[in-house]
Amino acid sequence: MSCFSPEGRLFQVEYAIEAIKLGTTAVGICTSEGVILAVEKRLSSSLIEPGSVQKILEIDSHCGAAMSGLIADARMLIEHARVESQNHRFTYDEPMGIEPLTQTVCDMALSFAESSEEGKKKTSRPFGVALLIAGVDRREGGVLYFSDPSGTYIKYKAKAIGGGAGIFYFV
Repeated sequence: MSCFSPEGRLFQVEYAIEAIKLGTTAVGICTSEGVILAVEKRLSSSLIEPGSVQKILEIDSHCGAAMSGLIADARMLIEHARVESQNHRFTYDEPMGIEPLTQTVCDMALSFAESSEEGKKKTSRPFGVALLIAGVDRREGGVLYFSDPSGTYIKYKAKAIGGGAGIFYFV
């Protein structure tokens, strides 16, 4: 069951967006050569091995994603993107475009409200993660998309997400 705020927004999506604001900072910048992704690695304990925390993941040989928010949720979305990208590559013998790839991730992000064929919900809540999906597209060169828990995506030349996103100003 979905619960709406008086303004007509879904409370669950609002809470997921708040989880991103508590996450580490990630930045993406398009250049003439491609796209740069950078993330902050904030470790919550001195016992955590820094090399075990990955916040930039490869989707395919031509694209990757940086995350802010819940890492487990990001891994589910990235795995879905990997499968879709490989299916496209095997079917069409070419890399998947970055925008269609982003669209498939956003479609999965919206699936929390849907039921599967067996009548069970696919996921019980929105994914509490924002992604910067970056890559090299055949037509456009380096491209950068931002996706959020509401299932929307926007193309940017530069974007910062996470807890420190407010300190960045891109001209």
